[in-house]
Amino acid sequence: MQERKIKAYFKQQVRDIIIEKAAEPDGPLNYFAERDPKDEEILGLLAVSMTMGGESPFREWFPSPLEALAALSGPSRLEICRVFRKELKSKFAPACLATPAQGCKS
Repeated sequence: MQERKIKAYFKQQVRDIIIEKAAEPDGPLNYFAERDPKDEEILGLLAVSMTMGGESPFREWFPSPLEALAALSGPSRLEICRVFRKELKSKFAPACLATPAQGCKS
């Protein structure tokens, strides 16, 4: 139950980060859109974004968001990374269709 709640929370954080950071021209999403992000990069972005965002909603179980991420099983972390990649592709795919000459990845 605890894992399911934490995983759902981080999946929502992925969506929120994609929406929030997409408007930043020098933000991390442009870096990720140009290459296939590694799982460690995605999890690091989540941990840093949450640490800077205030208190962890899981502070009664884990003192920090990084510890909550680390407590998730490998399959749960992989699922969060898949959601990030899917959201990233959906966010940047329309821009690639509008400018195919720039050689966007699919």
